[in-house]
Amino acid sequence: GAHAAGWNDKSIGICYEGGLDEQGRPADTRTYAQRCTLMDLLRQLRRDYPEARILGHYQLSPYIRKACPCFDAREEYREL
Repeated sequence: GAHAAGWNDKSIGICYEGGLDEQGRPADTRTYAQRCTLMDLLRQLRRDYPEARILGHYQLSPYIRKACPCFDAREEYREL
């Protein structure tokens, strides 16, 4: 499905449940299990798409203010 205008035909969108704190503000709310599962998925995708860049949704467009995924995916996964 569509996930980011201008990127849908050349990217894979990954969703996780969460991203808001108890007051409804953007926050990194990933559980340990979510972190481990996401890392496993990204390692597999890296094998399948070695030239791909790992970015957060907010990093796809400088014109749209988004907080998701509420952490710096580019930095967190730069070693993959």
